[in-house]
Amino acid sequence: MYRGRRAFTAITKKPTAANQPYVPDIGTFPTFHPKPNASNSPNLSKYNNKWSQEAVFAAMKDHSIFSWGASDPLLASSILADRAEGIYIYDKSGKRFTDWGSGAVCTNLGHTVPPQIVREIQSQLHSCAFVYGDLAYTEARAKLSNLLGEIVAGDINAFYFASSGAEANEAAVRMARRFTGRPKVLSRYRSYHGGTSGTLTMTGDARRWFVDPAPGFVKIPEPFPLSHRWDDADETVGVQRCLAALHDQILMEGANSIAAIVLEPVTGAGGWLKAPTAYMQGVRALCDKYGILLISDEVMTGFGRTGRMFGFEHFDGVLPDLITFAKGVTAAYLPLSGVGVRDHIFNHFKTTPLGYGSTYFSHPVCCAAGLETVKYLLENNIVDNVVKMEKVMVEELSKLVQRHPSVRQARVVGLGGGFDLAGPDGNALMGIHETHEQVALLKKRLLDRGVITLVRGHHIHCTPPLVINEQQIRETFALISDALIDLDHFVTKRK
Repeated sequence: MYRGRRAFTAITKKPTAANQPYVPDIGTFPTFHPKPNASNSPNLSKYNNKWSQEAVFAAMKDHSIFSWGASDPLLASSILADRAEGIYIYDKSGKRFTDWGSGAVCTNLGHTVPPQIVREIQSQLHSCAFVYGDLAYTEARAKLSNLLGEIVAGDINAFYFASSGAEANEAAVRMARRFTGRPKVLSRYRSYHGGTSGTLTMTGDARRWFVDPAPGFVKIPEPFPLSHRWDDADETVGVQRCLAALHDQILMEGANSIAAIVLEPVTGAGGWLKAPTAYMQGVRALCDKYGILLISDEVMTGFGRTGRMFGFEHFDGVLPDLITFAKGVTAAYLPLSGVGVRDHIFNHFKTTPLGYGSTYFSHPVCCAAGLETVKYLLENNIVDNVVKMEKVMVEELSKLVQRHPSVRQARVVGLGGGFDLAGPDGNALMGIHETHEQVALLKKRLLDRGVITLVRGHHIHCTPPLVINEQQIRETFALISDALIDLDHFVTKRK
């Protein structure tokens, strides 16, 4: 076994004059310090019984890493979910919490898994739990691909399945670059596209600061700027100016270097901002003119969240070349995501290698879950419920704006919405990337009242499961209104 310098300790004589053969340093290689590296043998009996709340917390603190934020404060502010049903989560004490954010905007059918979805998952587990998708395929994969081909607009007829939204967006970017032979991908600042190095660089919100930028990603002029408007008086003029700036950028970047423009049809994590139809139509026209692919990121908006099956359907005549999706395709019961492509792209990859893959792509059990989830959405008219509940959301969000000086503005499309918190000066309480003690207090007040939701900077997400009813919406807004009182006092006292 190598122990360090011994093999490098030969003595070299000192040169006797200048310009003699170069003599390297000898004996500078570091010493190897061995550590035990054999697996341990745990006592499995303790894993066969229920744990106390204290034991669970201790295991989380000592062994579990949270995402995005620091683990200790996230653990301190999280609840221990003991069970869940409908739109509610219950902790060990039996306290009920409304899942007002649908987890990460993904538990679209709530926490009671429909029996037909359970049956299909179990059936697939028993019949064929896994095959690698490049060596074998399953009926579930074939059926889900075919069903989506019948649902999605236009000639978006072929589908690649992965596990997460980030994977889907990585795959779509890879497809766009390989199809066009171009390197650059354009995206907005007010956007979120995933947590991998590539998709986080493509993202616009502050989480992209966590990574060194991946090459080839370029940000475009933002239709919803943070500190100005494109035109104060006329939205049409503002859209034209924003599109003109984008056109200039395409020309200066070199249109023949741009593979794709990636847009969320309705910005999700960035605050539920729906671009004007003329803007989306203008982007589509620019893509058509310069041979650029348009990718619609439907990870949050897909499968009914905005009152349409897919978010791009809100914009007359706008058909993307590729769509990406996740979350709602299985209502988060199992991890599944995907990319849908138009026929001309599909035909290209019939004879050209895709150049992207992963172990779990087209996982049979996840495809089975997706198939039954999409069928359930259609058979139970879930999107119709979203359209009906949107009216209630608009009414209740309007009440918050009117009643609370701490609420600056609110937006909702279908059941994708939220409100921005105001500071004493009437602007946003703080930047979308910043923290504030009053927001931490508001999160605690919401938890005290049994409301769990996502909070991004000054934006409070209101994205409940798509199966929610009017009474549940109004009850939850009453709790939110009560929780805002402390923040109201903070805002009014400092004016």
